[in-house]
Amino acid sequence: MDLYQLDLNLLVLFDALYRHRSVSAAADEICLSQSAFSHGLTRLRKRLGDELFVRVNNVMTPTHRAQQLAKSVGQALEILHGGINTNSGFSPEHSELELTFAATDYTQYSLLPRLIGKINELAPKIKITVYSADNKIPTEKLITGELDFALGFSHEIEDSSTVIQQTWLEDSYCTIARKNHPALKQGLDLASFLSLSHVRISPWGEKLGVVDLALAKLQKKRHVALQLTSVLAAPYTILHSDLLLTLPRLVAEQMLQHRDIDIFPPPLSVPDYQLNLYYHKLNAGKASHQWLSALIRELHEKTQVSP
Repeated sequence: MDLYQLDLNLLVLFDALYRHRSVSAAADEICLSQSAFSHGLTRLRKRLGDELFVRVNNVMTPTHRAQQLAKSVGQALEILHGGINTNSGFSPEHSELELTFAATDYTQYSLLPRLIGKINELAPKIKITVYSADNKIPTEKLITGELDFALGFSHEIEDSSTVIQQTWLEDSYCTIARKNHPALKQGLDLASFLSLSHVRISPWGEKLGVVDLALAKLQKKRHVALQLTSVLAAPYTILHSDLLLTLPRLVAEQMLQHRDIDIFPPPLSVPDYQLNLYYHKLNAGKASHQWLSALIRELHEKTQVSP
């Protein structure tokens, strides 16, 4: 008989009855009614041309054919069960897995301190390797497995048929200037914003940033005197100049504790942004990826409820 001619679900039924020797107990194990179980057993008997089990003293006793078949069926089901449940073998506290990330300086800064602390607590043998992000979402490297995750900076959550995204931080922008900036004694309005020169943060060399796009909607432009890739380096460039910098509020508030700067709300509507974790659907079933995703979700939820 060709295997494709047989309903393989009937082998699960067979194995349960062989072990329990009771229709009611076997049916309970595989979540079938006794009636459905009996119908399945009838089908298997017809397909194999053998009674397989005969009731003797109220016990379903296997025939010689069933005894021959039982060993092979049991081994096959054990192999299938092991394959289906491969992920269950992942143990964070004992794993020595290496997880690789691509990230910009800011996405590293905003997530890794808390994430690494949690990983060190729960999975001290896991190794984390972080590479500099060379584009927004390195899809090809996620597909090949060269990277496990990417930390991305986004203003609108992307839709992708192959890449899964998970937001871990949502924040707004602000504009900073050196303390006591002579042109900002009366505050920052759109006129003063446009009259001064700016620093633009452009991780991948973009000629238009979120501020430029917002200004374009007003049919306005600003003068960019300095463009650089690093969010964390940018604030220091305004300390001894009259330049303005619009950047994530999280960084500005941290810098305010150590440097003489003033923080202003942008004098135009600039959309909020999200920081996302990206990984490919090919790896979505990996226990390690599911574990890390759950860990970041937990950190995000705690951040959301923090005062």
